[in-house]
Formats: sequence, C-alpha cells, structure tokens
Amino acid sequence: MVIAERIAERSKPSQVLCSSYMRLTVHLPDDLARLLRQAAENEGKSMSALTAEALEAYLKERRRKALGLKVLERAGKVRVVEEAHRLLEEGRRDRP
Repeated sequence: MVIAERIAERSKPSQVLCSSYMRLTVHLPDDLARLLRQAAENEGKSMSALTAEALEAYLKERRRKALGLKVLERAGKVRVVEEAHRLLEEGRRDRP
C-alpha cells in the first residue's frame, strides 16, 4: 500500500492515528493551495493524502532519474550528456 493510501485510510473517522506518520507544515502560495484543494475535492481525497501521493511520486521519479544516470556512467560513459538522459527517458516510456 502506498503512503497516500495509508494516509487516506487513517483519515477515516474509525481509524486511530498511527504514530509512524510525521506531521509536516508546508507553506504554499495561495494559487497552489487553491489548486491542491480543488484537486483533492475532485479526486475525493484529503489534501494531506494528495500531497503525500504527489511527494511520493516526485521522490520516486527523482530517484529513478538518478539511478538511470548511474547506469549510464557505469556503462563506460565518463561524461553523461543531457541527450543520453533524454534517450533513457524515452526508452522507459510505456509503448502501446
């Protein structure tokens, strides 16, 4: 179960708060906060769950990109050019 799903589960009234979660205060520009609120309402999720889901996706993508660059470097590339990164990304996309 992904983090966002666990947060959504614990936000149900019958659930007891789990001590394995960290409370975090984030300051957002008004426009971004409005978009977050609208997206959460549209998806039927709490703002906290949607924020956790977005952060988890961002961190996974960031890690995936870093690992991709390491693979290219270990494959014998002393210097990895930006085009190599773009080609790696294209190769990872799901194709129909």
